[in-house]
Amino acid sequence: MPRPIGFAIVVLGLGFAGSGIYSAWRGYDYTMNNPAFCRSCHTMEDAWTRWQTSEHRKVNCHNCHEASIIESTRQVITFVVRQPRRVGRHAVVPTEVCARCHESGDVRWRQVEATAGHKVHAEQRHITCVVCHAPSIHRFKPPTEVCGTCHVAQTRGERVVRIRAMADQHCITCHEFLRTDSPLRPDRRACLECHRLIPGQAALFPANAPMRFPCSQCHKPHERSQPVVACRACHEKPRADIHPEPVLQSTACTVCHVAHRW
Repeated sequence: MPRPIGFAIVVLGLGFAGSGIYSAWRGYDYTMNNPAFCRSCHTMEDAWTRWQTSEHRKVNCHNCHEASIIESTRQVITFVVRQPRRVGRHAVVPTEVCARCHESGDVRWRQVEATAGHKVHAEQRHITCVVCHAPSIHRFKPPTEVCGTCHVAQTRGERVVRIRAMADQHCITCHEFLRTDSPLRPDRRACLECHRLIPGQAALFPANAPMRFPCSQCHKPHERSQPVVACRACHEKPRADIHPEPVLQSTACTVCHVAHRW
């Protein structure tokens, strides 16, 4: 075989090989890194729409939904052969995947490792992220109903919130989940952050108020709609010179001692 022809064959062979490798890489990159590939399955339209309007809309599918080539191939074959009408359970997101961003220190993502709520629920109770953050596909903000999955008594049982104005609030409005120093039970700071914003209520909480005990000492929204004012529980022996016994027996303390000012 003349040398020029042999050289041309080698060049063509390398060209075909290179083209094949490039095409294979492009195909792999498309199927593994381009969300449009996932959308090509007609059953994914709802998931796609929700993803596009979610906080993760700039994150590729496989960044969270990790699947091996074998698993991905099985999904494609299932779609082609069986033509399913809905998306089956696949590529479940483990907590470790969420932690890559949300416990990474990357300021582009909300960091949750040090927050009080995640320390209790994720670290101590080992509740996986998707239990609270993905009760429905591609909706990551936990709805109020999610808390009721575990806290049944407090959300729809005997300890449900009794104060109507508070009943529509999300649980974490009072139980400050994302604070690093939160006790998770509402403290004075959490209560005042809202109540000082209510017209006319700011004056009820003067900075120099002598009593600064927790609001929950009187206000128990999961038990009663009205505050439990039990002054004598602490003040067992009021000063007799200014609190004659007949007055104590016939007059409520709050007649003279105005709530929140005392």
